[in-house]
Amino acid sequence: MITITVKQDTDAQSPRENDNLGVMATWHRGYRLGDAQPKCDPQEWHDDADNVPEGSVVLPLYLMDHGGLSMSTGDYGDRWDSGRVGWIVATPDKIRECHMLAADAEITAEIRASAERTLKSEVAEYSDYLEGNVWGYVIESTHLCNECNAKVHDGDDDSCWGFIGSDKSTLDAMKEHVDAKHHVALEAAWEVRS
Repeated sequence: MITITVKQDTDAQSPRENDNLGVMATWHRGYRLGDAQPKCDPQEWHDDADNVPEGSVVLPLYLMDHGGLSMSTGDYGDRWDSGRVGWIVATPDKIRECHMLAADAEITAEIRASAERTLKSEVAEYSDYLEGNVWGYVIESTHLCNECNAKVHDGDDDSCWGFIGSDKSTLDAMKEHVDAKHHVALEAAWEVRS
């Protein structure tokens, strides 16, 4: 008998440890957020061409701190529990690298728009991480003991962790790691995840 459970990953790796297009620079007294926590004034950091070269795509970062943390590129509109904490920056060099362009290639409006969408996606993923919206599955093989009718673990376990998000794409990512014969059970476990 196979049992599949989906559980919150309480020891997940930050998505900021991956290779990202943007660099998140943040200023907050109580939390170390994003990639960099510069010691200088935020505007001074932003105005430094080494941090934000001409042609960079820059989006603001806002933090909501109320019963948990979440982050967005748009203002939450809550003056008590939210505020601006920094920027996410994609430099022209990084944009060219990610779009496989030559070092001197023009960054078109279409490419800039693509970079902005990617930055927003990175912030949304990081927000899911901050909110604890990270999951893993466990597949256990068991059988019932003929003598005592107790469930006996067979030792044929499988698990995978670090799936960020709560929409169908997260479930679909899990399915890529699970044999197709277990997809229905995984879907059922997803619906009652804990």
